[in-house]
Amino acid sequence: MTGAVIDQARIAAAHEGVAELVVVLVHDNGGRSEVALDQLASAALMDACGASHPDQLAGHGWEKVRDALGVSWNRFQ
Repeated sequence: MTGAVIDQARIAAAHEGVAELVVVLVHDNGGRSEVALDQLASAALMDACGASHPDQLAGHGWEKVRDALGVSWNRFQ
């Protein structure tokens, strides 16, 4: 494995009950990170991974998570 990859993903309740996707990344050294994605970032990640369910995200690289966060951030530009 080179770089972090998605280990798992789950739907969680965010502020005011809005759903978000929480992605767990596993790093080369065994460390784990959780990244919360809003609706726009979640949709971008699912599309980039060709996934129709969060369970299908496992194994994809962290770069797709980074890029999905960028899609969400750039809506404010």
